[in-house]
Amino acid sequence: MEKKRLHIVTIICFAAFIGVLSIWNVAAPKRTVSWNENRTLAAAPDLSASHIFGGRFDDDFENWFSDHFVERDFWIELKSMVRKASLAIENNDIYYAKGDRLVSRFDRVSEDVLTSNIQLIDEFTSAANTTANILLIPSAAWGAKKSLPFGAWDIDQDELLKQLEPSFASQNLIHFTEEAVPSSNLYFRTDHHWNEQGAYLGYAAICHQVLGKEPNRFTYELASPDFIGTMYSRSGAFWTKPDPIYTILPEQPLSTTVTFDDGTVLDSIYSAKRLAEKDKYTYYADGNHGRGDIHTENGTGKRAVIIKDSYSHILLPYLITEYEDIILIDLRYYHDPVSQLLEPDDDLYFIYSLDNFATDPNLAFLR
Repeated sequence: MEKKRLHIVTIICFAAFIGVLSIWNVAAPKRTVSWNENRTLAAAPDLSASHIFGGRFDDDFENWFSDHFVERDFWIELKSMVRKASLAIENNDIYYAKGDRLVSRFDRVSEDVLTSNIQLIDEFTSAANTTANILLIPSAAWGAKKSLPFGAWDIDQDELLKQLEPSFASQNLIHFTEEAVPSSNLYFRTDHHWNEQGAYLGYAAICHQVLGKEPNRFTYELASPDFIGTMYSRSGAFWTKPDPIYTILPEQPLSTTVTFDDGTVLDSIYSAKRLAEKDKYTYYADGNHGRGDIHTENGTGKRAVIIKDSYSHILLPYLITEYEDIILIDLRYYHDPVSQLLEPDDDLYFIYSLDNFATDPNLAFLR
């Protein structure tokens, strides 16, 4: 009898828990954006008959329910904490590295995409009768190789770059690793991008290996102390302290105008309004745009066309001291012929993180 009562009490408690949780889920305010995850949350599914019986309702409802589960951020962080406490070395392919760092795993390359991208660059430069300067930046897993947890495995990025060198025989492959030794300090702790120190070494490599000069000098002014990046969002490690983000200032102030293809015009390489957003990396060059035209009153008369991913954004404060005009092209969003932008004396660059270059199919739009 006592055992039967215990079962009844257990069932009542469980049913009450499910009932309270269900009512809480229904009554709780619904958000449209997850600040921690840096993404838009799923909208409530359409209750029309065509949608319900059309085969998509179940998946849409599941996505909506999961995205709006009460105290979602708490459960995501709790899961990450439990994984780390149980000695897991990663969560969602983000390593828990030493020094409170979050590092994205880079353990695979798409050989087809990589081969295609190299071929596309060769075909493009041959048709344009020019040579490209190729800067492929190792990912944070390269910089943090001594900080990664025991058992972590990533591609040997030094070896990959050596293997790629013969493939770029017709181009100028910029050797970033000749300027830099692996160091966690070259990358943000909570984001996948290199930071101002890493970007400076990339700039130094361009100065030495393309421009034939010594790099200029810069000072750094704190723009925000609380940048949290994509690794923070993906890992669920919401206890991680934020990164500082800096304004990079040349010795001599420069007047700069930036015009984007959506009509946005800035009087600086920085977009101050972005500091109020979660992804403060967009402070550099206002984030992702298909095309950006930068004019700087530096008197060099030099012009560059840069085909790039977002790694180039924090590099721009250095490059505007070298080039009077820079055209930025992001092939994820820009599909017009790039060849029409080139002028005979332009310096042509492809600037990508190595892991992105090895997997990004958008160079197919290069023409």
